Amino acid sequence: MDYVGLITLIIGVGALQVVLDKGNDADWFHSNFIIIASIVSAIALAIFLIWELTDKDPIVDLKLFRHRNFTTGTIAMVLGYAAFFSIALLVPLWLQQNLGYTSTWAGFATAPLGVIPVLLTFFVGKYATRMDLRLLAALSFMVMGATCFMRADFYLQVDFYHIAMVQLWQGLGVALFFMPTLTILLSDLQGHEIAAGSGLSTFLRTLGGSFSASITTLMWTRRAVTHHEQLAEHINPYNPVSQAAMQHLGHGNPQLAGSMINGMITQQSFQISFNEVFYVLGWIFIVLMGVIWMAKPPFVSKGGPATAGGH
Repeated sequence: MDYVGLITLIIGVGALQVVLDKGNDADWFHSNFIIIASIVSAIALAIFLIWELTDKDPIVDLKLFRHRNFTTGTIAMVLGYAAFFSIALLVPLWLQQNLGYTSTWAGFATAPLGVIPVLLTFFVGKYATRMDLRLLAALSFMVMGATCFMRADFYLQVDFYHIAMVQLWQGLGVALFFMPTLTILLSDLQGHEIAAGSGLSTFLRTLGGSFSASITTLMWTRRAVTHHEQLAEHINPYNPVSQAAMQHLGHGNPQLAGSMINGMITQQSFQISFNEVFYVLGWIFIVLMGVIWMAKPPFVSKGGPATAGGH
């Protein structure tokens, strides 16, 4: 049992996750706790990498990355899943915080995502291997990227129908994502490497989703703060437009007017930040469309169809 690798991995990844989760609240590197946790993470992960590359029986076989398809497929799987997880996290938060949806209606609005995968899963599993799997994966990234760019144009008055329809079309990308990408990454592994490769890719995929949750919420909130400052600069008592707006909204009560305007600015700030995050996510999927074509056929897993198809 590789106890050194296991312990350093737990410490390194755990400390890094704490940094990402608590960094924003603790003001990042102005906090001694964040600095110490970052140093611990860096040292532990460095020891982990060195140990795993030199140990005879490593808990994580990093030498699997010598295989071209495994490296390409893992990059596509991890980044694609991380971006998908960011979407699944951010959309419900945005619906409830910005648009005032209840948790139930937010669930109704996002539920169409699962319709197309349910309908296509059987056909993808049965017929996908008859096609170039890179084409299916690229199509998946194209669809998910397109839906991200659609969300980048959302605004506070967007209706339920448009939100649900974008979710529905994203389901097509989800249906074509997992099986082709996993088959590609396992395709050039030797028979005895299949189990280790599948476990490593699953671990990295889960880790990518975990990190993406912290990074996405961080980007959303920090960019919202920046936009709030920029928008608030235009509100001052010497601006005739601001004076007229405060008089109209507050009916002579400046405190009420100021509170209402601040709420409107906050909503718009988070909306602009939401649009920016999805613009970035859209480009991540566009880049992955090119990355997946670095894989080299044939894409026939030496572990057999059952191993290749699971996810």
